[in-house]
Amino acid sequence: MRRVVKSFVITGAIASLASLILLTVYDPTDLRLYATFLTTLFIFFMILLVFIKFEESSVSSKEIALIGILSAITAASRIPFAALPSVQPCTFLIAATGIVFGPLAGVMVGSMTAVVSNMFLGQGPWTVWQMVGWGIVGLIAGLIGERFPNVGVGGLAGLGVVFGILYNTLLDFSSWIWLYSLDTTKFLLVFSLGLPFGILHSIGNVIFAIVLGPPVLFSFRRFKKRFRVIFAGNTSANENITEIDINERTEAVYAR
Repeated sequence: MRRVVKSFVITGAIASLASLILLTVYDPTDLRLYATFLTTLFIFFMILLVFIKFEESSVSSKEIALIGILSAITAASRIPFAALPSVQPCTFLIAATGIVFGPLAGVMVGSMTAVVSNMFLGQGPWTVWQMVGWGIVGLIAGLIGERFPNVGVGGLAGLGVVFGILYNTLLDFSSWIWLYSLDTTKFLLVFSLGLPFGILHSIGNVIFAIVLGPPVLFSFRRFKKRFRVIFAGNTSANENITEIDINERTEAVYAR
């Protein structure tokens, strides 16, 4: 059954992407009519594929619980700031999650944040784009965290500037598709009107990073240490005990 569902999702993604390409090449007029539906459908199938891959991965129950808790916290943090345009701590928290816990946790927390918070703020075709936007934030932050594990407040603030512009640009692109159906004459108009909100988003990310960055990074990294185990193999007194990740299926004891 799982294989059938996965095949259906992959087929749907390929079909929607192929339809977009064919309409772009052979019938741009119809492309403007179906662009919103086809792009949303393609992104929806890609998100489903990511969730299927996550379900197939060998994540532990502790990691699943961690992702659920962080998703709930991040989604809840968005609601009190709903009245402020583009200013909310979600992007900051998702970036911090990716930096500390890795790209998988970053992607899942980012995508789940949009779904859960929009249960209170309103679901719509924008939800899938928000899932992609925050998922990309978590992915990039996670890859950077793997390369530079000691990213501090300054690095988090710098990433916040980039992520604010990147996220809002993606949402502006989706608005251009929904509202103007790829009308090239409206392209610059949409992006110029959205730029101030992207700047506000970046400023908000920097403020949250400066104010909340130190305690959040400290708490996340301290919590991550509880997810580390010490290998209790046949080691002599002269051998170093090896620290491994919680995902490793070995006989181990928790680090104290």
